[in-house]
This record gives sequence, C-alpha cells and structure tokens, in this order.
Amino acid sequence: MIQLGRLEVETPDHVVLRYDLAGGGNRGFAALVDVVVATLLVVGMLAAGAIAGALLPTRVTFPLQGLFVMATLLVGWSYFIVLEWLWEGRTLGKRIFGLRVISADGSPASFTAVLIRNLLRVIDFLPAFYGLGLLAIVVSSRSQRLGDLAAGTFVVRAPRPRIDLPSLRTLAVSGAGPVVPVRGMPAELQRLVREFVARESGLGEEHKRRVAASIASALRAGSPEVAEPDDVELIRAVARSLRASGD
Repeated sequence: MIQLGRLEVETPDHVVLRYDLAGGGNRGFAALVDVVVATLLVVGMLAAGAIAGALLPTRVTFPLQGLFVMATLLVGWSYFIVLEWLWEGRTLGKRIFGLRVISADGSPASFTAVLIRNLLRVIDFLPAFYGLGLLAIVVSSRSQRLGDLAAGTFVVRAPRPRIDLPSLRTLAVSGAGPVVPVRGMPAELQRLVREFVARESGLGEEHKRRVAASIASALRAGSPEVAEPDDVELIRAVARSLRASGD
C-alpha cells in the first residue's frame, strides 16, 4: 500500500511494515557521496595502471591498456551493484544518510533488481548528475527514479530503531536468558525484534501475543535449535543477543 510519502507492506505473517519513502534531497546527498567514492576508486586504479605502464616495456603494456581502462570503469560501476546486493540495499552514501533499497514486499532487493536499477543509472544521470532521475523522483507518487520503476524497487528511510530506556530496563530485569545465534539474521527480522521490544509495553496483551507469535515463528524457522517455548521471551532473548553482538 502506498500513502503519501509512505510505503506499507504486509508480510505473509500479517505483520505490517511501514517505511518512509526517501525524497530527492537525502537521495541526492547519498548519491553525491557514492559518486565521489566510485570516482576515487576509478582514479586510484588508473593511477596505479599509469605507474605500472611507466615501469613495464611498452610492448607489454600497450595491448593491455584498453582492457585495463574497461576493467577500471567496470569496477567503478560495480561499486553500486555489489554494495547494494551484499549490503542489503545500502551503499556507503545510503548508509550515512540512513537509506535502503527494498523490493515491493519489504525484503532487500534481489540481485536482478539491483542490476536493473543500476544499469539504468546512466539514463537517470542525464543530462547531468541525476537530472532526469531527480525529476522522476519528484513526479512519481512513489519517489522512484527510472531505475526503480524498471526494477520494482523503493528507496526508504531506514534509521536504526531507537530503544527507549524502559525497554532496556525490561531486558535487564529479565536476566540472562538463552543465547540465540544472530549471525546472518536478516536485517528486517532484526528490525522487527528491536521494534517489538521497544513498543511491547504499549501493546495490548492480545495484540502483543499475536505479533510475537508471527515474529517468533520466523525466528524459530531460522534457528530451529532454540528451545524457548514462550514467544515473547524468545524475542527478548534475541534482542539481548543482538545488543551483546553489537548488531
């Protein structure tokens, strides 16, 4: 569901995830950071190639110069693709400004979607520094540039959830519980755990149990060795493990 400036996604477990769509301002600043970093990568590789060319015989370096330049440009382009794919929809610029690329179901964008949105980046960049892309973001009701429209992706604000002090006290009073492995846990599931712990004191008992059951079901699917039978206590245990690991 799309509201003005907001994306709402209902998961198969009937948990509604709400995201604030990122506008052109933050996306522009994030893109500026990424372009600078990618440019520095390209310039650094070209400089290294020039130094290597000066040290090696011309007959060796000349046939390889074209391939090296193409490989260098590919590395600069791959900066966006690789980071968005492996870093759950974030590049360095997006991480600094609290942004993420997600698919329509709220999950991190797939490799195919990341590839499509970045292949069309060259069109969004026209006529200069994302001019067409920024225009599309402003005109689109979903704040999507052309690459997002083609890939079915959204750029959303995804700051780290804030845990209030009463929630921290609740976790502390609960004492040491089971240690739940959290390495490799999807970012969206981590976010649900943190938000549940932060808001559980304000939830009605029935609603809390229903939401906890949905989240706990996903947690048990990823960690079947965990034997904690109580859904709420399982989520609290995961939250403690996340805090202890610094994730």
